[in-house]
Amino acid sequence: MTEERGSAGTDVVHPEAWWKDLPRKAYGELEKVGTFQGWFEVYRVAPCVFALYEDGQFEETLSYLILGKERAVLLDTGDGIGDIRALTEELTDLPVSVVNTHHHIDHVAQNYRFDDVALFDDPYARRAAEKGFSHEEAAELIREGLVRKPFPAGFDPATYHMPPFRVTRWLHQGDEIDLGGRVLEVIHTPGHSSDSICLLDRGARLLWTGDLFYTGSVYTYLPGGNLDQFVESYEKILGRWDEYDRLLPSHNEPWVEKELLREAHGLAVQVRSGGGIPQVGAGGVRKYQGSRFALIVGPENAP
Repeated sequence: MTEERGSAGTDVVHPEAWWKDLPRKAYGELEKVGTFQGWFEVYRVAPCVFALYEDGQFEETLSYLILGKERAVLLDTGDGIGDIRALTEELTDLPVSVVNTHHHIDHVAQNYRFDDVALFDDPYARRAAEKGFSHEEAAELIREGLVRKPFPAGFDPATYHMPPFRVTRWLHQGDEIDLGGRVLEVIHTPGHSSDSICLLDRGARLLWTGDLFYTGSVYTYLPGGNLDQFVESYEKILGRWDEYDRLLPSHNEPWVEKELLREAHGLAVQVRSGGGIPQVGAGGVRKYQGSRFALIVGPENAP
């Protein structure tokens, strides 16, 4: 039942012992990197690209440390349980800037630890930066059954929250982030959330997909989500098909074949037109299963 996992997956009934299928097979093919930050597993997925994997929590969030010659980008700051800044300092001496794929709690939780933060310019993102997330909101990530590892030293579940953070650069469609010898292009891809972005590294032929796609349950009905925009965003990145070879999603598996994008787009188009056979959950939420992923839509998209 690992297909249930993914961003905001905690609002559906999670399977018992979700961790029983870990480790995922994909990690056996990657180079594991030892660190002193036990909450994270770290893998080198490509030259100068590290996947920072939180396998101890139901979401299985993935952040990425992307190194250039002059600077590094930390793509997302994870759940806020382990110290991701200390981890980046183990892995590089370069100055590190945060870039967020979107504003959801499991992607921005330790933005406050960094001085340089970039986020797509959007009302939801601005609200998250200004207010942070309360203990009540954050505690949803650590409720019973969602954590399988001991909490790291210094983490207090009783006060767990995400402080507000300062954004030093508001991103827009087509912006470029120059790391020195490596340029990342911002592609606005709403649908999962209104501020969602992908990052394209044309030189390395890599596409970071955020929560637009991953091998798990992909959500389109959360606040700021929209199935029509979701389809349009897929068409946007499929239109750049010849510019990347691999996908680096933000949950579950960090090194995914791009051919799954075509299948996911086809399923989303089918669902939007009233096709497919869903599994119906509480409140009319519908799950449509693909080969290695699922699409979750709200009751407003019921046929």
